[in-house]
Order: sequence, then structure tokens, then C-alpha cells
Amino acid sequence: MRFLYPNMLWGLLALLIPILIHLFNFRRHKLVYFSNTAVLRSIQQENAKTRKLKYLVTLLLRCLFIAALVLAFSFPYHPEKQINTNSSDNLIGIYIDNSMSMKGQSQRTTLIEDARQSARDLVHKLNPSNRYLLMTNSFEIQNEYPMNQEEMLNQLDRMNPDGAPVAMGEVMDRFAMLGKQHGFASSTLFVYSDFQENTFDLSAAKADTTMQVVVVPMIPEFKSNIYIDSVWLASPIVQTGLTNDLMVRVVNQGDKEVKGLPVNFTMNGSMAASTTVDLKKNSAAELTLQFVVDSHGEQRCSVSLIDHPITFDDEYDFVLSVKPSLSVVELGSEASNCAMVFDDDEQFDYTLMEPSRFDLGTIAKAHLLVVNETAVMNETLQQTLLDAVAEGASLMVFPSINDLNGNRYFYERLGLALMEADTNATAAEDLAMQHAFFSDMILDMPQYADLPKVNCHVRLKSNGMATALLTLKNGDPLLLSEQVGKGQAFVMATALDAKWSNMADNALFVPMMLKMAFIGGKMGRLAYTIGFDKMLVLNDLSLEGDQRFLFANADRSFELMPASEVRNGKVHLYLNDNLPAAGFYDLLVNDTLNRSTAWNESRVESKMAFADRDAIEPAFENAGFDVAAVLATTDFATADLVEAMAHQSSQWKLFALVALLALLGEIAVLRFWK
Repeated sequence: MRFLYPNMLWGLLALLIPILIHLFNFRRHKLVYFSNTAVLRSIQQENAKTRKLKYLVTLLLRCLFIAALVLAFSFPYHPEKQINTNSSDNLIGIYIDNSMSMKGQSQRTTLIEDARQSARDLVHKLNPSNRYLLMTNSFEIQNEYPMNQEEMLNQLDRMNPDGAPVAMGEVMDRFAMLGKQHGFASSTLFVYSDFQENTFDLSAAKADTTMQVVVVPMIPEFKSNIYIDSVWLASPIVQTGLTNDLMVRVVNQGDKEVKGLPVNFTMNGSMAASTTVDLKKNSAAELTLQFVVDSHGEQRCSVSLIDHPITFDDEYDFVLSVKPSLSVVELGSEASNCAMVFDDDEQFDYTLMEPSRFDLGTIAKAHLLVVNETAVMNETLQQTLLDAVAEGASLMVFPSINDLNGNRYFYERLGLALMEADTNATAAEDLAMQHAFFSDMILDMPQYADLPKVNCHVRLKSNGMATALLTLKNGDPLLLSEQVGKGQAFVMATALDAKWSNMADNALFVPMMLKMAFIGGKMGRLAYTIGFDKMLVLNDLSLEGDQRFLFANADRSFELMPASEVRNGKVHLYLNDNLPAAGFYDLLVNDTLNRSTAWNESRVESKMAFADRDAIEPAFENAGFDVAAVLATTDFATADLVEAMAHQSSQWKLFALVALLALLGEIAVLRFWK
């Protein structure tokens, strides 16, 4: 045990005062004469023994009070926990959590500014010969080389305040790796963070026995928040001139109920819709905003609300891509009746494709893929079509009239068993009116509706994953639907040929085919999340020639060149670095605008739940890290490290408690010991 203020120990000389008082009793005695002293003599002897014991106990309690009080003011602390900051082969690291939650309000300014100023105070007080690393969630390369004191102070001033949330274990592993990479025998890392529960994860971290950790928790002033969690479209296709529905999920992560909170929806900077929402405490609500798009092309949209002081998640940006036409690809040796539905409609871009000469790029761009009764395809093409469906396209498969087993791979992958052909004439009897496919297509079904008549059909047996939308009178399914990834696959049990059925002439045929094209709208991603979305897949780019990709903001003050790769007819873009802030970024291909993308901050930190201060040190120690101290930001402004650690020690509190108990004991002895 050592003392922060050892000069205070001279106060132990004050122990002589009660000792001298007890040794030299200056109290005067008064003589009282009695005629019979025999009884008094025995009483005086008995009281003298008791009085001497009482005096001795009082003396000990007074000495204990003085000694404990002096030791408490000397600030004792454990010397075995020392912060290694003076060794030439020890690397000093400062990690400042620059995620969005650190922009929360502190007692003075914001948490991140408090952390920055405290780190500056720390560097000023350490040995000027130390070498430093600055760690942030951005993992900026220019900060991750050994710096001297002046360079470190400059980098703290230039530190990027916007970073994506990162697991604490990832930070610890990266600092340990950098320390070894630069050849340091040991390292000390000062951790400034608000220790949000969602990111304070050390489960995957590998503890380094040469690393010492000093924890500096940042305590936010406010722990409630209202934020926009997500947005999505009620329908996958947005059409111009028609009413579209946008769904918004708003979360109240606070202990107070909120009523009449305005929520605004803007499109290309103009107000498109607005509403209000009531939120109970610690709850979420989903609301619908209706809007109309007037023109084709990309629409830059934002949904926003007003909530202070945490504002990084009060706005959600996204891009609506309204295409002038939908791509329909029919595979077969000749066109079917489907061509009559799509070929002459300017809303659709219709293509007839021979299966033996298919084009991957055209298939990847398609919204609806139709396999007619003349198509016989190999397994590679069948798998290509299923992959396109998984990306969001719709697929309609008719049985082959020339070879029922020719496209068996389709059926197997969809969990369907292809049975024999049934040549008994029958008709459709049951239509799944409640299913989402028909619910907004047919408002009322007549009692004797004219449903498709079938002369021949293949019998299909499902494993339970597919849903029967149309059923024949004999109980066999006529039209099956199954979800495949982001898209929908439809399988018809009969062909469009007049010898098989009158499906092409039935009133259901045209609206069914149009609905399939619409639900295969392939809107793509509305928005991306900074720090989480590292790869973008583009399936509508020409793959001819060399291409240079670039992400840039509106004023071109920021540019990022992603790595690119062509795989399975699609372009994969890889973002090795995070974008600097939420907002809209243009994707340029060979310096020509290709599309706009919207990026939002992660909502991981929107929930204001933080690790308890007393649980932080045990969490690091349980993960195998050596925690030297848990300090406050103000410690570095008013004291050196030894003094700061001593003030964090609880031993002085123990001696103060002993002094208080000794004082109370003395009062009790003098008052109640008769």
C-alpha cells in the first residue's frame, strides 16, 4: 500500500495529544470528610478499576479516530496496479468511440467533445517521448502509425466525428495487432466510450497479455430517443400517376408518451406527404404515407421527424427508382399468347428468347420471366432463371407440351413432384380470393363465374411450400405460387395451347399475367446502411469494355472508388471504406451518372441502453484483459495518472469509515458507560 500524500502522515504525531491528556490528569480533587470511611473505601476501590478501564477504552478510540483520519487524508492505494506510460517500448493508444451515440449531450457539451478534450489533457500530462496511436471506429490509416506528442494532438483536433458502430472486441484486436506490427513489447490503451450494450461485445476478442487497458466511461445526460427505424413500400412496384403507399416504423425509446409527433415525407426536396403519430412509452408504431409520383426516373426521398437532443436517426433517406417500362422475357421456340398481353403495351419491354441462345444480361434485368410450353431448357438455364427470381423477379412456368420431363429440374427445385398427365376434361372450381395475389385484383366473384376449362393437365404434388391459387374440380392444383428469395415463382398445370385449355381466352388470363409482372417490379434496394453494407450487386449494367466505378456526393467533395468484380453476369462492387456521412451518393460509371444511392446511419445505437459503470471492468477482466483503472474524463485535467488512480481507490473510504466508527464509539462510551 502506498500513499498519494505521504506528508500527511506527520499528522500521526497528533496521537500524542490524547495520550498526554490521559497520562496527566489535570482535574482537581475535592476532599469530602465522612465519619465512617470503611464503606466508602470499598466503593472507591471498585469504581477506580471501572474508571481506569473506561479511560483506557476512550484513549484507544481517540487514537484510532486520529490515526484513521490521518490515513484517509493520505489517500492510500494499491501500488501493484500501475499504468505503464514511461517505458520507451510501450505504445500508448487512445480509442475514442466516434459512433453517433457519442454525439449525445453531456453535462458540458457532447460526449465526443468531452472525450477529445480529455484525451488532449492526457497527452499533455504524459511523457513527451511516448509514442501514440489514435483509434476510432473509422479505422483511418493515417492515425494508425506511431506518432509523437505534437502529431497526436494534431490528429485529435482533426479526428472525424462520424463513424459507424463497431464491436469493442474488434477495436481491441486491431490495436493489439498494430502494437505488434510496429514492434512494441507492450501497450496501454485508453478507452473512451459510452459502452452501448449493442456494441459492447468482447466475446470474440483475443486478450493480449502485453496490453493494459484504462477505461474512461462517458456518461450521457439523456437516455431517451425517438427515431425512424425503417421504411418500406406496401407494393413492390411504383407507378406514375397512381397512389402508392409508403410504410414507416417509428420507435419511442423513452419513458414518456408522445402525442401528435409530426412525420414528414419529402420527394426531391418538395413535401409529398405528412402525418402525425402517437407513441406510447417504450413502444413502436407503423404508419402509412400515401403519395403520387408524377415522373419516371430516380426520386430522392426522405422521411423525417423532430426529436432532440439525439438527431442522427431522425431522418431516413431512400431512392425510388420509377422505371418507364417493365421488362418481360418469354423463353420458347415460338411466342405464346403472352406476347399478345405485353408486346404492344408501351408499359412493357417484351423480348422473345430462344432457350438455346439465352442472354444472361437480359434475364438479369427482367421483371417477369415466362417459360412457355415450347421451351425445353438445360439445368444451367433453369438454375439461372431461379437465381433471377431469388433477386426479385417473377417467374411463370407452363408445362412443356413436347416433353413433360424436359424442365423437371424446375419442379424439383420448387419442391414439386411431376406426376402423369391427366387427359380428362375438367374445369377450375376454387379460386383463392383471400390470397394477396387475387385480393386486390378481383373485388367480387359471381356465383357462376366463368373459370378456365382444362382438357389436359399435368398432376403436381407439392411438399407443402407452394400455395394453390387455382384448384380443379378433381382437387388437383391448376396454378401454384411459391416464394423464392425476394421473388415469386408460379407454376401452371396446363398449357396455353387450345388443345390443353382455354386459359388464354379466359378473363383471368390477362390480369393474372399483368399482376405477375407488377409484383416482379425489382425495385432494388431503397437504401443502404453505413458500416454494414459493404457490397452492392448491379444486374443491369452492360459488361462490355473496361469500366471505372466511383461513388461521389452531390458537390463532389467526397469520392470513393470501390473494387469491382463481374460474377454470374452481375457486377459486384466492394466498399473497403465507409462513407463519411448519411445522405445521397451518386454512382458514376466511366464518369457518367449511372444511379443515385441513399445511405443511412445504423439504428444499432438508436436504443439508448448502456453498460453499467460497475459492470465494465468485470467485462474486460472476464475477457482476459488487464484493466489498470476505471477513470473519469475530468481526472486528466486536474491530476496526473498516479493521483487519478489514487482518487479512484476506495481504501481512503475504508479509513474514513473507521474514523467515524471510532468517534461514535467514544461518544457512546462517555455517554452510556456509568
